[in-house]
Amino acid sequence: MSIIVIIPGLVSLFLVSRRRIETAFLSVFLPCLLLLPSQYAFRIPHLPPLSAAEYALIPLGVVGLSRFLRRRSVAPMDILVILFAASVGLSEVLHEPILNNGIFFAVGAFVSMVLAYMVGRQLIEPDLRFATVRRFVSLVLLVGIPNLYEWRMGQSLYGIFGIKVLGIPIRVQYRNGRARVGSVFGGGEDAGIVFAMTFCLNAWLVSLRRIKASVSLGKTLTTLEKYHVPGLLLLLYVWLTESRGPLIALAAGYLILQVYRSKRTKLMTAVAAVLLASGYMATSTYFQSYTHVSTYVAETNPEVSSALYRREMNRVYAPIAEAGGWTGWSVSRIPRIHGMKSIDNQYLLVHLANGRLGYIFLLLIVLENIRILLVRLWKFKALQDRLFVASMLAAMAVLWLTLLTVYMGAQLPTISFLLMGWIQSTVPSKAAKHSGALVSGFRSQPSSTQQVFS
Repeated sequence: MSIIVIIPGLVSLFLVSRRRIETAFLSVFLPCLLLLPSQYAFRIPHLPPLSAAEYALIPLGVVGLSRFLRRRSVAPMDILVILFAASVGLSEVLHEPILNNGIFFAVGAFVSMVLAYMVGRQLIEPDLRFATVRRFVSLVLLVGIPNLYEWRMGQSLYGIFGIKVLGIPIRVQYRNGRARVGSVFGGGEDAGIVFAMTFCLNAWLVSLRRIKASVSLGKTLTTLEKYHVPGLLLLLYVWLTESRGPLIALAAGYLILQVYRSKRTKLMTAVAAVLLASGYMATSTYFQSYTHVSTYVAETNPEVSSALYRREMNRVYAPIAEAGGWTGWSVSRIPRIHGMKSIDNQYLLVHLANGRLGYIFLLLIVLENIRILLVRLWKFKALQDRLFVASMLAAMAVLWLTLLTVYMGAQLPTISFLLMGWIQSTVPSKAAKHSGALVSGFRSQPSSTQQVFS
């Protein structure tokens, strides 16, 4: 029955062939990405296993890539993303013991990174900005239904369906005697990141209501936003994951959302930088004192044990990462030290698996992503544009900070590169003139896709 996973890809292909690209993106790809686990995958013979979201992504990614090639406008981030994906594929092909597995991993990296980036780069701005944020927030809020069941009952609805219908197991994580919600995103850590990033995106919708922009959230979402229900639910979701990394990073994201309400954006950037640096140093100091405990406390307190694991992991794997050279070890050949099976630090994991080459490209991607957001923040004049960029900056701050304590798994690479492509293509909303007049930077008459979305 797992063959049904390819149906979204066929629907997406059909819609794209009929030039209904917006519908394929909003009504097929995003629901698959945010409502279906990446474990819901199917392998066509001679091809790597792909999830429902990846099958839906491929036709859209081809469109985005073809538009990118036709326009011949290349930004530094475009090059960095392609080189990073190439470095991932290179290390896998060179070092994976089974060549086919290395090739499959490289193809998967191309789909989840490059194609997702091209979709964000070419298909959203400027006309689908509002519709995409609204759809993204709405879909993540819907995840709350299986979330609460998972937390209360200790089992995942996705896991039940996966085993009984698809024959695909999905595990549930536990901490302090409770299930950690987030099986749709592969586990509590990655789920916490997605929920926290969505909180930051939702902040833009809240801001649009506050500044009375000429857009409609829809009757249901307008009522919910009036009473701050989406924001409160997203905070609850983050808390139910029992992941401290996203909670701490969300505090930084919330700070960013507050300081950029002022028109003096450059001054506020300096203030935010000082506050974030101070917070980082304070957190590091607390982490060091938190992990200097007795053996008994470490063995009986799972949270302390988890922190100790990460401290020891960073210490013992640093020289091993250097020993991997420029192309690393590949994911499957990373040496396992002291029984450490999980590398809970994306930067360290990339250094180990993909070597100095992948590690350097990843750091450059992070720096370029933050740089372009700050440039847009200083450049844009309209308040709603600055607020949008600030929400994106907060969301990406959540991502890059939390990846110090968790690896990028499940749908998170696709979501991250989709947002990075979107950020790279962001333009002032007043420039979005396409087949009609604009009201406050948005279409006065909704497109067919926006009507479908409503």
